[in-house]
Amino acid sequence: MKQYRTREGEATAVDTKTQLTTVGSDTAPGPLMVPKGMKFITGVIVSAIQNMAAATSSSSFIRVEGPGMLAGPQTLAAHAGGNQVATGGNFGQQAVFLPCTFEVVEAQEIQIFAEMAGTDIGQTGFVVTLVFSDTATNGAKPNKTITVEGDLATVDSRIALTTQGSVASPSLVVPSGMTMIDKIYVAAASEGLAAGNQQWFVRLGGNAVQGGEQVIAVGSSGVVLVQAGSDAAPQVVRPFVLEDVQIPVNAGDTISIWAEGAGVDTGTGRAVVTCLFA
Repeated sequence: MKQYRTREGEATAVDTKTQLTTVGSDTAPGPLMVPKGMKFITGVIVSAIQNMAAATSSSSFIRVEGPGMLAGPQTLAAHAGGNQVATGGNFGQQAVFLPCTFEVVEAQEIQIFAEMAGTDIGQTGFVVTLVFSDTATNGAKPNKTITVEGDLATVDSRIALTTQGSVASPSLVVPSGMTMIDKIYVAAASEGLAAGNQQWFVRLGGNAVQGGEQVIAVGSSGVVLVQAGSDAAPQVVRPFVLEDVQIPVNAGDTISIWAEGAGVDTGTGRAVVTCLFA
């Protein structure tokens, strides 16, 4: 059996934790409580998009926390985007399903927060649905997360992702009891202020990762500059979801996460990466 609960709202300032508290016309839905009989969140449905009010780029993520989260707060990548111009743009963003297994406490409150990182792009709108279940999907082990983000200012340059929006130094220590990276969510985009094409990938390494550094392709961007005074299509990227990752890790050791754009520079890029451990 499953139950679905949704909240939505806007993040209007960069690196600022913003609670999502409304559901459209339902402006005061009250606390989001874990439904009766539910033991897990087995998925998060999210859609996020910038309002294209500034010629720059940003990334975004959500936080799921509160007394209803048995293992504490968890963070998930939501989107990355960039605008070549601030004079026009039009885009529709499909929601993405982020599979997960978070243990929850029945009849306790869960709060959903959203945050945009990077450079202030105007504002970013979010809609988030938590998928509750009475059983874990196919006997999946409970997950814990690490989410980091950062700016990719130069092509062909390894950039360590060490921040999490308003949290300047999030922990990069693999949580206790976790033995592998189970899933990865990544969104990367550029502002598009230079003509070119970039291929995005992430590197996972450090003492925590067994078998040496792992390099994973996540996406690409292409740009041709528009004529002066013309509008340009924005970049709006939902997370790339990689399941069944099965990279062994050492709990208690530090993981290093880098992002990189190869090819021909398209302007400053932004990347947000979530590792789900099991």
